Amino acid sequence: MPHGRTLFATAFLPLILFLGSVLTPQPLLSQEAPAQSEEGGGVRLFLDCKAFGACDLDYFRTEIQFVNWVRDIRDADVYLLITALGTGSGGSSLELIFTGQDRFEGMADTLTHVSGFDATADEQREGLSKIMKIGLMRYVGLTGVAEEIEIGLRRRPLGPGGRPGEGPPGGGLAPEDDPWDYWVFRVGGNGSMSSRTNFESKRVSASVSARRTTEEWKSSLSLSSSYSDTRYDYPDLDYYQLSIRRSHTFNGSLTKSVAAKWSAGLKGSARNATYYNLDFGGSLAPILEYSVFPYEEATRKSLTFQYAVEGVYNDYREETIYFKETESFVTESLSANLSFNRPWGLAYAILEGAHHFEDIDLHHLSIFGGVQVRLGRGLSLSLNGSASRVKDLISIAADADDSIEEVLLRRRQMQTDYTYSTSISLSYSFGSIFNNIVNPRIGRGGGMGMGMIIM
Repeated sequence: MPHGRTLFATAFLPLILFLGSVLTPQPLLSQEAPAQSEEGGGVRLFLDCKAFGACDLDYFRTEIQFVNWVRDIRDADVYLLITALGTGSGGSSLELIFTGQDRFEGMADTLTHVSGFDATADEQREGLSKIMKIGLMRYVGLTGVAEEIEIGLRRRPLGPGGRPGEGPPGGGLAPEDDPWDYWVFRVGGNGSMSSRTNFESKRVSASVSARRTTEEWKSSLSLSSSYSDTRYDYPDLDYYQLSIRRSHTFNGSLTKSVAAKWSAGLKGSARNATYYNLDFGGSLAPILEYSVFPYEEATRKSLTFQYAVEGVYNDYREETIYFKETESFVTESLSANLSFNRPWGLAYAILEGAHHFEDIDLHHLSIFGGVQVRLGRGLSLSLNGSASRVKDLISIAADADDSIEEVLLRRRQMQTDYTYSTSISLSYSFGSIFNNIVNPRIGRGGGMGMGMIIM
């Protein structure tokens, strides 16, 4: 045995020493150490992006190399919060809020980047990167890095007679010359199919929408249709089941800006849906909304109250649990919606209640909420939850739960007194405070498990 151990050590010791030298962290000789956050040193930037899908951190770190990216807000001297709102044309309006900390305490700026509805992910991140660079110049200009910065101006194409081109930056028509009068149309569709020996599922859907948004008015119309069927076929068990769901829905809304903090609107809908036991369901509701904070601050803080009175007519496919084949009724609802975006995280809460005018026992009360908080350096907590008291499910078919297949396949809506859901997550990271380096090798995609590559 001693001889065996000696032979093993002799054979594998060089490999062990080699792997140890490769895997042991070494200084990056070809890369300068990040500038320190002292007077004249490079800017330390922490990016907090709440515009989900719009921020590509690897791209930004590659394009913006004149700052030090840090992983924790406490290590930053510039905090950048990015929030987003949809525009009338279906694009997005991203608000970049720069806040100075430590040596830049008291300095703050807000810039906006608007992308079109047809902007690709690359176009959006490129435009956002340019605005980030512009916003950072005020802070970089107070550091020693400013000596290495070059600033230029992209010339516009020359117009007739050699004069500089006119019109908005990037060309195009000015808003007042819009031939579509602010209307935006969308058409879409999709389909899917999956199958195995005893199972087959198909689904198709299509939609069309039209929307117009101005400072005073907002209009929206949409029409959608879907069909799905699921087949279960087990000859050995003498079992065959076909589940079909169809839905056709129309929605429309009209909103008017009444005052700085008041809005009024009208919304309506019509639908046919097997799941909800509806041959036809129609509704029309006037709405009044009050915003505690100015609407312009909606990306950072928002508290709104909304009151609506809704008239409803339903024609049911089958007799309901209340022995109705058709009925009409009026409901009223009140909701409150609160949301905040802050350096410590974000929080939101929605409380909504509604009841039938003729029978207050037919009502529902729902609450939704969540919070994402930085508890400390590298430590964050996320909590989300919802709960509803449901006493107004009036369209359920009388025999909806007579069959175990109906219950398990969920082809039709079932009776319930409540619903709830919760989620919680906690994460902690530690190590280097800097986040400058981008290395996309192997780590992106591929679905590979843990392994070792030696070259």
